[in-house]
Amino acid sequence: MKYRNLCIYFIVFLIVGTILQLDIRNTHAATNKNQAYMVVSSSVIIRSGPTDSKSKIVTVDRGTILYMIQKHTTLQKQLWYKVKTVGGKQGWVHSKNLQLLKRKVLNAPLIAQMPELPRGCEVTSLAMLLRYSGIKADKMTLAKQVKKDSTPYRKVNGKVYFGNPYNGFVGDMYTFNKPGYGVYHGPIAELAKKYLGMERVTDLTGKEFDSVLEAINKGTPVWVVANTHFKKLSSSYFQEWYTPTGKVSITYKEHSVLVTGYDNLYVYFNDPLKKVKNRRVLKTDFKAAWIQMGKQAVTYIK
Repeated sequence: MKYRNLCIYFIVFLIVGTILQLDIRNTHAATNKNQAYMVVSSSVIIRSGPTDSKSKIVTVDRGTILYMIQKHTTLQKQLWYKVKTVGGKQGWVHSKNLQLLKRKVLNAPLIAQMPELPRGCEVTSLAMLLRYSGIKADKMTLAKQVKKDSTPYRKVNGKVYFGNPYNGFVGDMYTFNKPGYGVYHGPIAELAKKYLGMERVTDLTGKEFDSVLEAINKGTPVWVVANTHFKKLSSSYFQEWYTPTGKVSITYKEHSVLVTGYDNLYVYFNDPLKKVKNRRVLKTDFKAAWIQMGKQAVTYIK
């Protein structure tokens, strides 16, 4: 009986040892130590070991950057990463919560449209684009030079008769005390060509959002039209205008910014209204707003 128990203990010892050995073999240093990853889940718990049963070290939010230290594959074939926060805390995260960081952000100058141009986001964003290209463009000069649609504002039987932003800037750019709206990609691209030349300006309007990101990859920021909420708006925000060249659907939430970068989850842009450099908004929301406003985008060739 004594020998039998010893045999059982010995067999158990061998089995446990084998399991531990396998588990150790499945833990190895990351190929690229300190490689950056982004948290793509809404939030994630960094734990003291590579399992959900381990104690919590800290909780981090979506968009947080973590640095790889080690990888571990469990016996259930789950891949865990040992990571380090910017603040130096270390722990384990399941790989499903992370993506290898892909980020490109350009250092474009920030110019504020206020107080001189309450409705001048389009020309101010163009000024930032031109400044980045090396041209010392002034927003007030651009405001004078951009093509205008001088159709006067009228409201008859509940219908609004006004200008068409596809043709030129509509209304007053300098004050909210007079009717006004804005301008779309055509006149902006036309004005950009006067500074950069016909062959350098690229109107990306109508193309997919990937074309905007491709321009960033090539080193040029992109002038775009979105809205002040930077997400798709409900139909209640829109109204129909009657213009000399046909009906247009507009929203007073229209806004132009300069896209400066992107990463796995976010789009970065210089906001001339809020005066924020490289402001960050979820890519899905920003893209939806941009599509709703007609996929308008203008950039240039370096």
